Amino acid sequence: MMNRRYLLSFCLAATMLTAGVAIAKDAELRLRTRLAGGAISGLTPSGGSEYRERGSRASFKAEVEDVNLPAGTMVSVMANGNKVGEIKISAAPIRGGELELSSQDGDLVPSLKANTTITIVGPNGAILAGVLQ
Repeated sequence: MMNRRYLLSFCLAATMLTAGVAIAKDAELRLRTRLAGGAISGLTPSGGSEYRERGSRASFKAEVEDVNLPAGTMVSVMANGNKVGEIKISAAPIRGGELELSSQDGDLVPSLKANTTITIVGPNGAILAGVLQ
């Protein structure tokens, strides 16, 4: 009788552990931030950034608008001071653009964590910033 209880308990524990591993493997990390900056010559730039990770797949997106720079200007997207990519500023009325990276598309997506600072940097310095949460 004791051996059956032990075996049943062992099987139940093993099943729960296996289920827990399967759930953990499919868990998704999703971090976001609103990018904000000060007004420059009447325009207040804004934007957002999102990082997702699930298993071996990852994606990163940053978008900006109302950036007071000439159309065609390239701005850098930085994660904790490391360049992730660039955004080409479009003409009015948007005056912005976006960067999208996906490991499924073969892009090199940096591994990011909570509290990573995302900064958009133009020719004259930082324009927008936010912290992934």
